[in-house]
Amino acid sequence: MADYALIDGYLESMRSSIRWRRDLDDVIAEIEDHLISATERFEARGSDRVNAQQRTLDEFGDPKVLAVAFASTPKGGIAVPTTFTKSAGLFAIVGAVAWIIGLIAIAIAAGLPDATGVDPDQFVANGQTVFFIIGSMSLLVAGALMFVTMIGLYRRHGSLGILGIAGLGVTALGVLTLLIAWAFALWMTLIGAGVLLFSISLLRRDLSPRLWTVVWGAGMAVGAVTWYVLRWLEVGDPDQWGDYPLAVAFALPVGVIIMAIGLIGIGRWLRGEQPVDLTPSEPLATA
Repeated sequence: MADYALIDGYLESMRSSIRWRRDLDDVIAEIEDHLISATERFEARGSDRVNAQQRTLDEFGDPKVLAVAFASTPKGGIAVPTTFTKSAGLFAIVGAVAWIIGLIAIAIAAGLPDATGVDPDQFVANGQTVFFIIGSMSLLVAGALMFVTMIGLYRRHGSLGILGIAGLGVTALGVLTLLIAWAFALWMTLIGAGVLLFSISLLRRDLSPRLWTVVWGAGMAVGAVTWYVLRWLEVGDPDQWGDYPLAVAFALPVGVIIMAIGLIGIGRWLRGEQPVDLTPSEPLATA
């Protein structure tokens, strides 16, 4: 709009300040309507076009100050991409890879001869033991990185209420139980429940990608439910401890792979956003 040069500049600054919003074009169009209407009112009172625009913009406020209002959530948080949330996207992707590595290492360990009765001096040399340790450490790292990603998502959304906090808490407990790597049912249940609760809180805010949020949120929960069903049906032969290895062999890959796929999608979304600086800038120039 050649006749509204000051308003054009203001709108460009505003667009840059709230570029993370999905409804960016609609918001800018609404702001434009308000600005032009106010400018026309000042003109009707005798102001020239340039002066009317400047008076309108002075009343409307600095774009970055206004952006804070657009970013504020009902809980009082600020929902914008930051350097931390962008880094959380990288943690999500690396964490997803760590989940897969842990799964593969555990699977290899399960296929090797049992380490029971091995001479302690040969403990490290035993193939099953080595791969189980690698798998256990990978799963622990994966869980920790995913938890950091969840904190990044919490900040990205401003806040997620009681449901989001509950999801974080249950997931944290599940990550801690990864220290007991062989307790598959326990940590699959806790992590599955925690991530599911957290993802539901994300979906309620409708900011993160729906598909990847659903896939990630449902992944480990589906795996845990699969284990309980197979265990209840007593599928396969029990081992010497009364467990059903086939249930774990099927349920664990289901949970980990689905969750990892969703986590990669979430990570790519976070990585694709540009950090926003909401520190108010210098007052708008008058010309």
